[in-house]
Amino acid sequence: MIVSLKYIFSSILLLISFICLSQNNKIDSLISVLKTIKEDTSKIIALNDLGWELKYANPDSSYIISKQALALTEKIKLTGRSGWKKGQANALGNIGIYHLVKSDYSKSLDYFLKAVKLANELGDKEKMSTLFGNIGGVYLYQADYPNALSYFFKELKINEALNNKEGVATCLGSIGIVYFEQGDHPKALEYYFKALKMAEELGDKSRIAMWLGNIGIVYVNQGDYTKALEYDLKVLKMVEELGEKNLIANTLGNIGIVYKSQGDYTKALGYYFKAVKIAEEIGDKYGIALHLGNIGLIYSKIRKFNEAEKYLKRSVKIGDSIGALDHTRDFSRSLSELYDITGRYGLALEHYKKYISLRDSIANEENIKKQTRQEMQYQFDKQQTTDSIRNVEQIKQEKLKHDQAIHQQRTYTYTGVIGFMLMIVVAAVSFRAYKSKQKTNEIISTQKLLVEGKQKEIVDSIRYAKRIQQTLMPSEKYIEKNLKQLKKIKS
Repeated sequence: MIVSLKYIFSSILLLISFICLSQNNKIDSLISVLKTIKEDTSKIIALNDLGWELKYANPDSSYIISKQALALTEKIKLTGRSGWKKGQANALGNIGIYHLVKSDYSKSLDYFLKAVKLANELGDKEKMSTLFGNIGGVYLYQADYPNALSYFFKELKINEALNNKEGVATCLGSIGIVYFEQGDHPKALEYYFKALKMAEELGDKSRIAMWLGNIGIVYVNQGDYTKALEYDLKVLKMVEELGEKNLIANTLGNIGIVYKSQGDYTKALGYYFKAVKIAEEIGDKYGIALHLGNIGLIYSKIRKFNEAEKYLKRSVKIGDSIGALDHTRDFSRSLSELYDITGRYGLALEHYKKYISLRDSIANEENIKKQTRQEMQYQFDKQQTTDSIRNVEQIKQEKLKHDQAIHQQRTYTYTGVIGFMLMIVVAAVSFRAYKSKQKTNEIISTQKLLVEGKQKEIVDSIRYAKRIQQTLMPSEKYIEKNLKQLKKIKS
């Protein structure tokens, strides 16, 4: 199952928006400056810079120093002097990072959002970009993938506008992480390789190591363990040279995953325990929880169920405490399977219900729709820029298609109008012909009536003349009678 390949390397990459390698000479230099500098904006800058440099090596000291910087900004603000706002934004950002490292996501998000407000008031796009990346990272840890994508795309948009190649590389990798977390490996690889290419062009060893490690994780999921181990060992060498403890712990955990996948459980446990130790040293609760969970999975695999239960329960407890939903989801399922195997069906059902609840909470339909809208919005916004020939050409092509569609629509419209007009003309001609015929018929009818009238008058005249004639002319009987009388007289 997927949880058996649970990793930490890519999860920690939410921090890449503010990674800056600590160098002892720089820290020593800042400490020297702070001993002599006055309490003004220069001191705020120095305190924030020192807090930034110590954020991983000594997060507690970073927190104390950043709080001092924040207090000084409030003091300068009361005096009415300028310059406090930028210093306060940086101090709030550093404190947000401290809480993020300590896995206190709620406080971390609160400080980041306060810093964003100040950066926005200042119009500081570069600072806003960094903070958007950090906020996206918080949401990524909490498995809120739509919000994570939203802020990573905002970060990407600003960095592209600023032509900040380092920032663009960071954003591409962060977006790749979100897709990997959701099991979209092809899309994750697409973004990882884009990020790796830019990191190599910049010669940024830290980021090169990160993306190589993430690509290795994808190969693990694809079953190419030889290639995955090759990548991870290369990364381990690089991060050890850089001295980055969090990256060393992550890489050790990744190597443990490869050996576990190959069935070499002894080696896998060795790497996991090393990773837990370093994660505990730097206070990385998310890392501790993940490594403990992976140790529990191995013990379950080799049927040491008591040990497996102990490590899995510790893992889930830490995951619950920091609000790492994806982590708690996966290892709750592992606990459910463990209890089912050992015949404790009540506990098995309890943890399975927890797994289902978290799964549905993380990947519900509305979240998927929201996430899709985030990428579509970014793609739409990107098309509006003319920073690259490719985008310009794309816009031209879109406009050409649009114009063609309009032209075609106009053609259809004109054809329809002409057809309609022809129909009207034909109807008018037909109507006129009809009226003309109707008029002719009326004339004919009238003439016919006149003729019939004349005929009737003639017939009536003839009949009348005949009656007169009959009246005037004697009848045959009358003539015959008179002739008889004449004959008598003559005789």
